[in-house]
Amino acid sequence: MDKLYKTVLATVTAASVLVCSACAGAPAADQVQDPDAGKTLPEMTEKITIPASIFKFANTDIEDNMEAFEDYCTDVRRDGDDLILEVTPTQKEELIEMYAGSIDDVLEDMEKDEQGYYVEADTDHSRFIYHIDENIDGILQAKMLLTITTSDVLTGIMETGDPNWSVSAKIVNCHTGLTVGEGTFPDGSITFGPDEWKASYDGGAWLGARQEEVMDMTGLTGPYEELTDTQKGVVTSVVQMLDWIEGKYEQQFHYISYAPGDAVEQEHLKVYPEQGGESDVVTVYRTYENGMYRYEDDYGAILMRPAYEEQVRAFAEQYLPSEGIKIYTEIKNGGSGAAEEEAILNEVSAVTYIFMDDALCSEQYEAFLEAVPDWLTENCQGVPAGIYLRMAESEAWKQIGRSDYEDKLREDIYTEEAECAISRSGKVTVY
Repeated sequence: MDKLYKTVLATVTAASVLVCSACAGAPAADQVQDPDAGKTLPEMTEKITIPASIFKFANTDIEDNMEAFEDYCTDVRRDGDDLILEVTPTQKEELIEMYAGSIDDVLEDMEKDEQGYYVEADTDHSRFIYHIDENIDGILQAKMLLTITTSDVLTGIMETGDPNWSVSAKIVNCHTGLTVGEGTFPDGSITFGPDEWKASYDGGAWLGARQEEVMDMTGLTGPYEELTDTQKGVVTSVVQMLDWIEGKYEQQFHYISYAPGDAVEQEHLKVYPEQGGESDVVTVYRTYENGMYRYEDDYGAILMRPAYEEQVRAFAEQYLPSEGIKIYTEIKNGGSGAAEEEAILNEVSAVTYIFMDDALCSEQYEAFLEAVPDWLTENCQGVPAGIYLRMAESEAWKQIGRSDYEDKLREDIYTEEAECAISRSGKVTVY
């Protein structure tokens, strides 16, 4: 019989995450010094909404949670079926640390089983993949799915202040890499049982094919079984990281390079998307601790780039001929892919290079340069941004492209250069 594990989780570990995470002794309210009066004042608090959907997902009583949070937070009150917490920065950090502790406790139990179980999660708390098999202890499975998911979602709510959450979750056979069940919370569920587990065993066909594919990408030859342990580790890591990003964005990505990580740099994979070009280099970063891999990627920046460049181009073409300029933007942060096009300049930090053909743009250059500071002030409020101008002779200008413009910046080919930047506070600098 198939099992609806969203229901099983609640009956096995009911209410454990939300209540117990808030049961530590409450610290005193944080104090700050008033420099004028010489008095110690309570630290400012912020309001955080814990939505009703969390309590429903965990099958836990809101009144019990309210009582527990009252012992910890500066203030707690109900707003319909939601809880509104008032917390100081220190109190919020304590809650986040306790949720991390709840996750670590479950991961330690998973490692004790020594069955190769592990969890993959996105740093934005929106996606989880649980690698287990059908022999996992039922209590551990329930704790894994409920405690880790709920604690991580609560961490995200604490960090961002956004009570709207949605989680994509998947169960994967840790021996074969095949999916057993998947769903979306809080509105959906994951249904799987003996039939799904049986179907997830294919004699290693899928994993073997994937390993061969990655070996070809990375230049490794010969049978997989004859690789060194280090080489096998590289293949396994690339398989995992490719599967992660392809599953997240539901498209194929092409391999560029892989670095295992060391004391100097973080483990990362460089790829480019099928729905893009080779210059659209995406970096997937990964960290590992206590049985959990955390992933982060910058594909959102690439998704945001065309809209950002279009806004800059619309401005530039008021002064410069369209056929004489090339515009390339590097998104620095805020590139989630979700910002509205008309608001993107105020939500995304970026540096934009405008390369100009001096045969076409030299006469308009000064007028454009003079207009840039005012445009940044009017359009880029609250986020750092920069527009960097480079003018080159026609032949050199023609050689500049998206894939190599960063290398071209270091060449001595420019007849005019200027850089204009705006800080988060709104200060504009031209140099």
